[in-house]
Amino acid sequence: METISPNGIYLDAMKMDFHELVRVLIDNVGATVVQTMAGVRDRTSPYEWAKPDGPIPGRSEVIARVRLGYQVWRTLEHSQGPDVALAWLMGSNPRLNDGLPVLYIQRQLGQEVLGAAEAFVHDTYAA
Repeated sequence: METISPNGIYLDAMKMDFHELVRVLIDNVGATVVQTMAGVRDRTSPYEWAKPDGPIPGRSEVIARVRLGYQVWRTLEHSQGPDVALAWLMGSNPRLNDGLPVLYIQRQLGQEVLGAAEAFVHDTYAA
Protein backbone atom coordinates (compact mmCIF):
# COMPACT_ATOMS: atom_id res chain seq x y z
CA MET A 1 0.00 0.00 0.00
CA GLU A 2 1.28 3.43 -0.97
CA THR A 3 2.13 5.65 1.97
CA ILE A 4 0.46 9.03 1.98
CA SER A 5 1.39 11.61 4.58
CA PRO A 6 -1.17 13.77 6.35
CA ASN A 7 0.36 16.71 4.48
CA GLY A 8 -0.14 14.88 1.16
CA ILE A 9 -3.79 14.23 2.01
CA TYR A 10 -4.22 17.88 2.99
CA LEU A 11 -2.69 19.05 -0.29
CA ASP A 12 -4.99 16.69 -2.22
CA ALA A 13 -8.02 18.06 -0.38
CA MET A 14 -7.05 21.66 -1.07
CA LYS A 15 -5.86 21.31 -4.68
CA MET A 16 -8.34 18.81 -6.11
CA ASP A 17 -10.98 20.23 -8.42
CA PHE A 18 -14.05 20.79 -6.25
CA HIS A 19 -16.38 18.94 -8.66
CA GLU A 20 -14.07 15.90 -8.71
CA LEU A 21 -13.69 15.96 -4.93
CA VAL A 22 -17.47 15.92 -4.47
CA ARG A 23 -17.80 13.06 -6.99
CA VAL A 24 -15.24 11.01 -5.05
CA LEU A 25 -17.08 11.65 -1.80
CA ILE A 26 -20.51 10.83 -3.26
CA ASP A 27 -19.13 7.60 -4.73
CA ASN A 28 -17.69 6.58 -1.36
CA VAL A 29 -19.90 8.00 1.39
CA GLY A 30 -23.07 9.01 -0.45
CA ALA A 31 -24.73 12.32 -1.19
CA THR A 32 -26.55 12.48 2.16
CA VAL A 33 -23.25 12.36 4.07
CA VAL A 34 -21.80 15.03 1.76
CA GLN A 35 -24.91 17.16 2.34
CA THR A 36 -24.50 16.73 6.11
CA MET A 37 -20.79 17.58 5.99
CA ALA A 38 -21.54 20.69 3.96
CA GLY A 39 -24.34 21.81 6.25
CA VAL A 40 -26.78 22.52 3.43
CA ARG A 41 -30.51 21.78 3.36
CA ASP A 42 -30.95 20.99 -0.32
CA ARG A 43 -30.48 17.27 -0.89
CA THR A 44 -29.67 17.82 -4.56
CA SER A 45 -26.77 20.21 -3.94
CA PRO A 46 -24.04 17.53 -3.80
CA TYR A 47 -25.24 16.07 -7.11
CA GLU A 48 -25.17 19.53 -8.69
CA TRP A 49 -21.68 20.24 -7.34
CA ALA A 50 -20.44 16.90 -8.69
CA LYS A 51 -21.27 17.79 -12.29
CA PRO A 52 -18.15 18.87 -14.23
CA ASP A 53 -19.89 22.11 -15.20
CA GLY A 54 -21.97 22.32 -12.04
CA PRO A 55 -22.10 25.24 -9.65
CA ILE A 56 -19.61 25.91 -6.89
CA PRO A 57 -21.21 26.74 -3.53
CA GLY A 58 -21.42 30.49 -3.05
CA ARG A 59 -20.43 30.34 0.62
CA SER A 60 -16.74 29.67 1.28
CA GLU A 61 -17.51 27.84 4.53
CA VAL A 62 -19.47 25.20 2.58
CA ILE A 63 -16.46 24.56 0.35
CA ALA A 64 -14.18 24.44 3.42
CA ARG A 65 -16.45 21.89 5.12
CA VAL A 66 -16.50 19.61 2.08
CA ARG A 67 -12.72 19.83 1.70
CA LEU A 68 -12.28 19.05 5.42
CA GLY A 69 -14.67 16.13 5.02
CA TYR A 70 -12.61 14.78 2.15
CA GLN A 71 -9.42 15.16 4.19
CA VAL A 72 -10.87 13.25 7.15
CA TRP A 73 -12.44 10.58 4.93
CA ARG A 74 -9.23 10.08 2.91
CA THR A 75 -7.13 9.80 6.08
CA LEU A 76 -9.33 6.93 7.24
CA GLU A 77 -10.01 5.33 3.87
CA HIS A 78 -6.32 5.09 2.99
CA SER A 79 -5.45 2.86 5.93
CA GLN A 80 -8.77 1.35 6.99
CA GLY A 81 -10.76 1.02 3.77
CA PRO A 82 -13.94 2.72 2.57
CA ASP A 83 -16.42 0.81 4.74
CA VAL A 84 -14.57 1.54 7.98
CA ALA A 85 -14.09 5.17 6.94
CA LEU A 86 -17.83 5.62 6.39
CA ALA A 87 -18.72 3.86 9.65
CA TRP A 88 -16.24 6.05 11.53
CA LEU A 89 -17.67 9.25 10.05
CA MET A 90 -21.23 8.34 11.03
CA GLY A 91 -20.62 6.69 14.40
CA SER A 92 -20.48 8.04 17.92
CA ASN A 93 -16.86 8.80 18.78
CA PRO A 94 -15.37 8.74 22.30
CA ARG A 95 -12.59 11.15 21.32
CA LEU A 96 -15.25 13.64 20.28
CA ASN A 97 -17.34 13.40 23.47
CA ASP A 98 -19.46 10.73 21.76
CA GLY A 99 -20.31 13.18 18.98
CA LEU A 100 -20.58 12.27 15.32
CA PRO A 101 -17.45 13.09 13.32
CA VAL A 102 -19.58 14.22 10.36
CA LEU A 103 -21.08 16.94 12.58
CA TYR A 104 -17.63 18.04 13.74
CA ILE A 105 -16.80 18.45 10.05
CA GLN A 106 -19.98 20.49 9.56
CA ARG A 107 -18.95 22.75 12.46
CA GLN A 108 -15.44 23.02 10.95
CA LEU A 109 -13.77 21.62 14.06
CA GLY A 110 -10.84 20.41 12.00
CA GLN A 111 -8.25 20.01 14.73
CA GLU A 112 -10.56 17.85 16.82
CA VAL A 113 -11.90 15.63 14.04
CA LEU A 114 -8.56 15.20 12.27
CA GLY A 115 -6.91 14.40 15.60
CA ALA A 116 -9.52 11.74 16.28
CA ALA A 117 -9.08 10.29 12.78
CA GLU A 118 -5.29 10.19 13.13
CA ALA A 119 -5.59 8.55 16.57
CA PHE A 120 -7.88 5.89 15.10
CA VAL A 121 -5.55 5.24 12.17
CA HIS A 122 -2.46 5.01 14.38
CA ASP A 123 -4.20 2.94 17.06
CA THR A 124 -3.66 5.55 19.76
CA TYR A 125 -7.34 5.75 20.51
CA ALA A 126 -7.24 5.83 24.30
CA ALA A 127 -8.59 9.18 25.41
